[in-house]
Amino acid sequence: MWAWPWVARPFPGKVRAAPDHRTGVVSVRGSQINLRIVPGASASKVALVPVAPPEAQMSFEGVYRAHAKAVSRWASRLLGPGGDCEDVVQEVFIVVRHKLPRFDGLGEITTWLYEITVRVVQEWRRRRRWWSWVTGRGPSPSRGRLQAPPALAGDGAVDPVARLEVRERVLMLYRILDGLAEVYRTAFILFELEGLPGERIAEITGTRLSTVWVRLARARRLFIERMRRLEERERRDELQLQQRARP
Repeated sequence: MWAWPWVARPFPGKVRAAPDHRTGVVSVRGSQINLRIVPGASASKVALVPVAPPEAQMSFEGVYRAHAKAVSRWASRLLGPGGDCEDVVQEVFIVVRHKLPRFDGLGEITTWLYEITVRVVQEWRRRRRWWSWVTGRGPSPSRGRLQAPPALAGDGAVDPVARLEVRERVLMLYRILDGLAEVYRTAFILFELEGLPGERIAEITGTRLSTVWVRLARARRLFIERMRRLEERERRDELQLQQRARP
């Protein structure tokens, strides 16, 4: 029997969380993908930095020093394995330098930076898909290094076997996410991996809150369906290998 205990932060929609749920996505085979969950009481405070008054001039150097690491983490999560995080962060701050004089300071600087990061990542992924379609040679060339799978819960394990299992789960997670439409993929990552509340996701993506909930419900449903098919395929492959190995 399949069991999909979803996260402890429900949202309006048709997808319900099981009453005995735990953090993560657990399949019948026992594999688990842990998703970082931020308690509802503090989720709105994630990565929030007090904003200076509009009259206070923010320097590009100050913004870069204060937020470069956060932008790098966001880009890593949004890109997934094989993404050029260094290149994306550089593009983000090129946009920041250009638009910073027009930032009015009325909103959170992190929300503004998040919005830029999301758009740059989506553009980078569009270029990669275009290159793959045109050349048939996979990911597009990159000016920087392609990153390893981004860290999720349990990635700091000391045991090499446990670390390898976490890495495989992360690769499976992004393999499924990369099959989703960009709007569903982004909403899923921001809510499930980054732990952002729906209101901030609506601000970042420039959509209504109701649209965010619809996209999350659809993303969850597609994620579960694709993961079931993937594991069923892997189970059939294992059975075929066992049958071939028999004398």
